[in-house]
Order: sequence, then structure tokens, then C-alpha cells
Amino acid sequence: MRQGIVLMGQGLSQWRNGLAGALAALIVAVSGCAAIESLFSPPPPPPPKKEPAPPPVKKEPEPAPPKKEPEAPSVKKEPEVVPAVLAPQVGKQDEEQLRRDAGTRMQRAEVLIGRIDEKKLTKDQQEQFLTIQSLLKNAKEAIEAKDLARASNLAEKARILAEELAQAAR
Repeated sequence: MRQGIVLMGQGLSQWRNGLAGALAALIVAVSGCAAIESLFSPPPPPPPKKEPAPPPVKKEPEPAPPKKEPEAPSVKKEPEVVPAVLAPQVGKQDEEQLRRDAGTRMQRAEVLIGRIDEKKLTKDQQEQFLTIQSLLKNAKEAIEAKDLARASNLAEKARILAEELAQAAR
């Protein structure tokens, strides 16, 4: 009997070896030789680490060379003439009407904003108040420059905004 057990032990051992060989052949067949080689070869070396570039060196700006004073020309310059404002040509009667209209509109806007308490206005209303003042200032400058159509237009805008603001501020 003992001999049967030994034979049986040898057969089992051979059977295991055969199974291992068949399994290895199956793995090679399914995955290919390249996959098997990768199991036995060392892994590729990691890519070289790039060291961060050193921060750029800050250069102090070089002082600007001293500016040379331009030499004064020996010829006298003529005084600069302010160019005339291009405005539509209107007759004397129309000119007077535009001047009266602008004056009336400016006066109305000034009365309206004079009644408003600036401290009680919201931020948007304060901006509108400043816009009205700017329009009135520009209208006065346009009258001085004899651009009466522009002055009348600016005064009308100021009056409309002043009426809206006065109504909203009540």
C-alpha cells in the first residue's frame, strides 16, 4: 500500500507541474509575450524631475537721465487763438429767443434744485443732482461762447432732470 500512496503522491506532483505549465502557456497565449516580458523586466526609470525655475531677479529701474531744458526759441510766439465754436447760424431775432429760452430753463432748474435738501437724497439722486449742476454750468459756458442752441439744449436737459428729481425727493 505504501507504494500506492507514493505513486499517488508522485502523480499529484506531476499533475500540479503540468497544470502550472498549461497555465503559463495559457497566459502567454492570451496576453502575448510582451506582457510576460514586462513582468520580468525592471520598471522604467521615472522621468527626470524638473527643478522649478528660480524666480526672476528684480532689477531696480535705472534712474532716468536728467531731462534737458529745451532752449528757448529766439522768435516770439504769437498768442494762441481759441478757435470759434461751430454753431448753427441764427438770425438776431432767433438768437434772442434762444437766449431767453436758455435763461428761463436754467432759472427754473436752479429754483427746483434750490428747494431740494441734498442730505436727504439717495446716492443715485445725489448723482442726478450733480449732473444737473454740471449741465447748468455747461449751459452758462455755452452762452458765454455764444453757442445759444447748445446752451438752450443743455438748459432744457437740466430742467427736465431737476423736475424729475424734485418730484422724486418729495
